Order: sequence, then C-alpha cells, then structure tokens
Amino acid sequence: MCDSTAVDKAIMAPAVKNSNKKQMPDDYFVMGETAEQILRKLNKKIKKDYQDVGKNFAKEARKAHKGKRDQKFYGKPTKEETNKLLDEGIDLFAVPDYKDN
Repeated sequence: MCDSTAVDKAIMAPAVKNSNKKQMPDDYFVMGETAEQILRKLNKKIKKDYQDVGKNFAKEARKAHKGKRDQKFYGKPTKEETNKLLDEGIDLFAVPDYKDN
C-alpha cells in the first residue's frame, strides 16, 4: 500500500502492423548468372530426355497421375487446363523456358 494519491498513466504506442511493408517470399535466391546456367541445363535435360506432348499436356498429366504412363513428358497446357489439373490434386511444376541468345 502506498500513501500517494498521484497516479500517472504512461502513454504507450499500440502495436500496429505496417501493411505497406512488402513481405519477402519464402523462396531462396541465387545470383542471376548461376540461375541462367541452371535453367539452361534444366531445359536441355528436359528437351533431351522427356517427350514433348505439346497441347496434350493435360490429357497426359491425368494419365500419369493415374499411373497409366510415365511422368517423363512436358508440354504447354492453357491456364484454364493448368488450374483444373491443380484443382484435381495433380502436382505440377512450371519450368521457365530459357532461350540462349
């Protein structure tokens, strides 16, 4: 107990999130020149060892997902087909096409 009747309340700043700050992605980074080398090798490997199914990618992806064909193919589905495949739980990975200049 205290005999003092003077009680002060300190002003405190509330914890406010700054929504203007951009969040860093969870991805990791490499130097650009290294990334170009990696993409170049990846593209060469895919085009050498995988079958190009072109616009039939969605159809072939469904077959592969059901175990009715191997997964060594690539192609170019439309955005709509890509979204449908993802909605069906089919795991996809977009490989950036790297062209040597």
